[in-house]
This record gives sequence, C-alpha cells and structure tokens, in this order.
Amino acid sequence: MRVIKKYSNRRLYDTNASGYINLEDLAVLVQAGEEVQVVDARTAEDLTRSVLVQVILDARGGVDLLPVGLLHRIIRY
Repeated sequence: MRVIKKYSNRRLYDTNASGYINLEDLAVLVQAGEEVQVVDARTAEDLTRSVLVQVILDARGGVDLLPVGLLHRIIRY
C-alpha cells in the first residue's frame, strides 16, 4: 500500500516516491491499480475517503456525477 501524507498546506507527499504529487497524479496511481492510503501528516488521521472523493469531483465532469439534490440529502443525513 502506498502511503500519501497530506500537509496542512494541502500538499500531498508520496512516501514511496519521496516527492510531492497532485490530485491528478493520485488519480493516475489509483487508475494503475495502486492501493493508496492518505493520512494527515501531523495527526496520522486517515483521510483516504475524503481525498478520493475530491479526486472524483475534480475529474472532468465528475461534479456532474452527483446532482445538487442528492448532495443536499447526503449533507442532511
């Protein structure tokens, strides 16, 4: 599993490659079959789910996957 550290300045650091990556790079890793875990660099809190959702929403057309009404229902839930 590839560990990605997320810093407070929103930068992502790939511990395997010893370098910073962006959301597009992270998407490429996942598309290539890599299992990733994103953790807060300071607290070690698991941020994988929220970062992967951000990857989906940032992808071209990804925002259209979730209609506004559904987003409202999710937030209310």
